[in-house]
Formats: sequence, structure tokens, C-alpha cells
Amino acid sequence: MTLQQALRKPTTPGDVLQYEYLEPLNLKISDLAEMLNVHRNTISALVNNNRKLTADMAIKLAKAFDTTIEFWLNLQLNVDIWEAQSNARTQEELSRIKTVADVMAKRKSGQPDVA
Repeated sequence: MTLQQALRKPTTPGDVLQYEYLEPLNLKISDLAEMLNVHRNTISALVNNNRKLTADMAIKLAKAFDTTIEFWLNLQLNVDIWEAQSNARTQEELSRIKTVADVMAKRKSGQPDVA
């Protein structure tokens, strides 16, 4: 079984912040930083996709914009999954993983277990 991957990278939390919240509300990065009581660089890194969204930041954004924590965390989760599935090294490592079905079939056939 192979993992399906989306062709296009999912929208990041930073892009959602920029294009769905900051721009329409005419807020600057420094405004949001002040609202959330965090350093401007923290918001800048998130908006510019140089930092992943943390659970702590998701809680703050959910409160500030009256959304759910899960909304923000799901955005990050979708990006993380896409990046992992699109990574050649990760795919190569996955190809070497033995499934439970493989191990059970070998046990049933009397072959030695994989160490």
C-alpha cells in the first residue's frame, strides 16, 4: 500500500493568517504580536512560513480570531503530512518498514521473526 500525496502543498497557517485575517482586517504583524502578547519576530516567522505553528500559538490565535484551536492545528497537520509524504528520504525509509501483516504471515509460515 502506498501513501497518496496531494499534488499541491496545503495552505499553511501563515498563509491563512496573512490572506484571511491580517490583510482583510488591515492588521500588521506587529498588531497581531501585540494582541497575542508575543514578540513580533514570532508572528513574522509564522506568517512567512519560517516557523511551524505550535499548540500554544494555535490556542492564542483561536482566542484572538474566535476560531477553534483545531482549525489552526489541522492546517499545520495537513502541511506536516504533505511534507513527510513528499520527502524522498521519508518515502525510502517507509519502503523498508515491515507491516504487522508481514510479521504475522512469516510467523504463521514458520519463518524466523525479523529482528
